[in-house]
Amino acid sequence: MTLDSALEPLARDLYEKACCGSKRLLPDIRSRSEFKEDRALQIKFYSAAHEGMRAAQNYIVQRVESDSDLTFSEELLYRSIADSIAWQLLGEQLCHARRFFLGNKQPNLKQSNFGSVVNAANSIVEDNPDTMPLLSDLTSFIQVGDILSFDPHKGLSIFEVKEGKVNHKISQFLEFYSERGCDRALHYFLSQEGPHTAKQMQRMMRQSGRMTHVSEVMSSGVSTDPDSGQKVFIPEEFISISEWNDELNALLSRSEDKGWALDVIEDCLFVGCYADTPLYQGSHIAFNLWFDECGGDAESPRASLIDSVRSPLALPIFSHHISVANKFDLLFGRKHICMAVSVEKLLKKCEEAGLIVREGTNKETSRLEQMGAKPYKYRGKSIFIGDGSKDMALMDGIFMRIFFHGQKPVSTIRSILSASQST
Repeated sequence: MTLDSALEPLARDLYEKACCGSKRLLPDIRSRSEFKEDRALQIKFYSAAHEGMRAAQNYIVQRVESDSDLTFSEELLYRSIADSIAWQLLGEQLCHARRFFLGNKQPNLKQSNFGSVVNAANSIVEDNPDTMPLLSDLTSFIQVGDILSFDPHKGLSIFEVKEGKVNHKISQFLEFYSERGCDRALHYFLSQEGPHTAKQMQRMMRQSGRMTHVSEVMSSGVSTDPDSGQKVFIPEEFISISEWNDELNALLSRSEDKGWALDVIEDCLFVGCYADTPLYQGSHIAFNLWFDECGGDAESPRASLIDSVRSPLALPIFSHHISVANKFDLLFGRKHICMAVSVEKLLKKCEEAGLIVREGTNKETSRLEQMGAKPYKYRGKSIFIGDGSKDMALMDGIFMRIFFHGQKPVSTIRSILSASQST
């Protein structure tokens, strides 16, 4: 769904604050290499960007805490703005963003209690004025810690805000226990405080474990997921992934001439762009007819770029590498991007690239499902793609990367296999 047109002036103002705070300093950056060496300019750049982000966040918090209700469209806008801040803090690294998402539904903004978290965020800024402390509950996917904070002097930090006497008492005891490791003291504490405190302690320990896990992954690239027990490894070396941003920008431009434009990327990703013309109202139908004529079927994944506003871990439209005008045209319904992947053509393209494609066995599929994974099934079977030494199941997450992160299909699969080789 597109956003309510009445919100566009506000959306433009929040976007300018959240994503363009350091724009005035761009003329001072003559080259990327010089910027990397100029620490003073880096701090100045971060400080200006973070000032704008804080202004956007402050507006959202004040609006959420006001007496009037939020419309559904407003909540989508505020989440998208907060997500765009989060992706900037994370350097648009999906491998890190995934560690913060636990698959839970975020609390309704109006039902969130921001009081103590806002106070904690204000304290962080008082101590370090160049810092950006992002409130996790404002985003669609940050579910580890209450605050994700970036300090240009220290980097990223995760904060959990504890309030109430019980939480304070548990925190004090856990601090003592981590230093002494006295099991008798633990037994006595739990017997004295009762089952409610014991359950709360377990929750706090799980939260602490998740925060430690995310911090370890981001700092060293290696950690064990406390929920699944699986080892997570992110290779240090940069793995290049081809993107279809140029094709997207070309489609957006061409659609302005005749109201629509079509393209096929890597022979398997079908994309249609429709501008605000008579064809726009039936753009879904027109696109699906074209795609089906080209080999699309009922099992083919399909999406619209606007779907990203309701998809955690999707790159927000505010963060896409397209013009500002096109961002707002897409968000407010003046342009529409339809996308689909022909799985049959994707698998053929993988084989042409030298990759090995095979059906998964029932045992392999069952093992994945028992681990909580959801392999994509083509003609009733899971699909594995490999390079001779390592293979991977075709998962829904690959299509999310293709549709909402602008990654080319075969390049995405190759990059995942390459990262797996590093383990």
